[in-house]
Amino acid sequence: MTPEERQEALRRHGLTETQDGYALSLRGFQKAARRALDLRKLGDLEAARMLALSPEDSLRWEYARCLQIDAFTSEIQRQEFKI
Repeated sequence: MTPEERQEALRRHGLTETQDGYALSLRGFQKAARRALDLRKLGDLEAARMLALSPEDSLRWEYARCLQIDAFTSEIQRQEFKI
């Protein structure tokens, strides 16, 4: 994966790189909320707890950030092992 492709993947997932790791954009938060809804339908209790929190709650944002980092990392790994 080229640096440009990596930056595009970050943008798609609503993430930006910072000195401390990754920051989540509003777009990334919205994507994570949709993903959490899907996970809740599959019986994921953590996703259900996250969705029960207020959108302003920092824990909800942290959970959303983790969801998006996970999705980004999975995409990177798929690209690296693509034959």
